[in-house]
Amino acid sequence: MKTRSIALACCISIAAVLAYAQDEGFQTAQVVSFEKVGQNEQHPESADRYKIAMRMNGAVYVCKAEGPITDFMGWSPGKQFPAKLDEKEKTMLVKSPSGNTVQLNVTSKKH
Repeated sequence: MKTRSIALACCISIAAVLAYAQDEGFQTAQVVSFEKVGQNEQHPESADRYKIAMRMNGAVYVCKAEGPITDFMGWSPGKQFPAKLDEKEKTMLVKSPSGNTVQLNVTSKKH
């Protein structure tokens, strides 16, 4: 009886984690590449810029993003995050480990 209760609790926990990752149309996306773009001396206000490639649904989306480094802590190739793609607007919203939702601007798509 105790074993069944533990197994049931584990199944419920797994279902909750999967539901969290899939909430509001979010799907799992994997970081393919992540690099900080060099600072332009003429425009120091754009210092925190990144070029990121994300794999989602069998396609790789090359994106650009701006924001504080704290939003991108833990981003490295192979990491997976909940993401929501809007192909019409050419944007991808990604839930960062910091708890923030980061907007990536899609520049190209590769199959």
